[in-house]
Amino acid sequence: MPYKDAVRFGLIAALVTFVVSSVVTQGSRFSQEGFAAIAHLGLPALLAGVAFVAATAVAMLLNWVVSRKDVEPTVDKPVLD
Repeated sequence: MPYKDAVRFGLIAALVTFVVSSVVTQGSRFSQEGFAAIAHLGLPALLAGVAFVAATAVAMLLNWVVSRKDVEPTVDKPVLD
């Protein structure tokens, strides 16, 4: 199933987004509080969710465009007669 790859791509994009946004937004808190700062990861989780939806939707759309069969036959004559 080709759309399974699109979901995998979305999961990878979400994971990367979560890690990077966690370090950027909560990095100093991790150095001070340790693992107690895990409770404050709402914004990175939200950004990861948005990245998952956006990346999966774009990958599915591109997959659909590439795999779509043209309904009309190819034109072998000049377009402007």
